[in-house]
Amino acid sequence: MPSRQDEAFDAAAAIVTCILSGDMREARSIAFSSDTMHADMILVLASALAAGHTAESWRESLLAAYLEDDS
Repeated sequence: MPSRQDEAFDAAAAIVTCILSGDMREARSIAFSSDTMHADMILVLASALAAGHTAESWRESLLAAYLEDDS
């Protein structure tokens, strides 16, 4: 039986895979599924995101995303 962490990792990976494939409907379906460990899943996603950034590159990415949303 998979652990809670394994399930959260699998769900997070599936969401990212769907987003990269352009399937936002399925990504949302997984994200809002009642059987997903939301807090654990958020930590998995945040950890993966943080691994690809320095503090400075993260600030730049956030600013770029903020400015893009305002367009």
